[in-house]
Amino acid sequence: MALTREQIVAAAMGILREYGLADLSMRRLARDLQVQPGALYWHIKNKQELLTVLAGMILDTVGEPASLRELAMAIRTALLSVRDGAEVVALAQVLVPHADSPLLAVRTLMTGQGMSAPADQWAAEALIHYIIGAVTQEQTRAGLVRAGLLEEPDHDADAAFDFGLRIFLAGLKISGE
Repeated sequence: MALTREQIVAAAMGILREYGLADLSMRRLARDLQVQPGALYWHIKNKQELLTVLAGMILDTVGEPASLRELAMAIRTALLSVRDGAEVVALAQVLVPHADSPLLAVRTLMTGQGMSAPADQWAAEALIHYIIGAVTQEQTRAGLVRAGLLEEPDHDADAAFDFGLRIFLAGLKISGE
């Protein structure tokens, strides 16, 4: 059976979900697919392209929430659904900043909030940084807990994220609803 791009991406997502970004290498992926590493490059240009595709898959579950607050919460949920999801999406955001994704939707929704340009786009970038940064910290802490290096946190991460989000939106004088 011939190797396909879909098989490569599915196997990569499996490694990412199970082991995290640190274990996702092209060599590991080739070994898991029982092919030579060079076979992957017929379908995927490089690891950066692969990570960009995975980021798109992670964010595909977000949908189209009507408000900035709902969108931010949906993005957080999507990022948390995959081990190291925030790190993968952050990398893809740098590689392809204007890709069609929920992060672009943050920029679009922020434009309609009555701020002048370029303040609206700076606010959108700051909100994206808050979401990705908060989830990265949450996922890093979870990894350290799994490794036995930290104890389970004694706070409600959902409530803490929502609290920070509300402060952020209030600071911009946006209800977010």
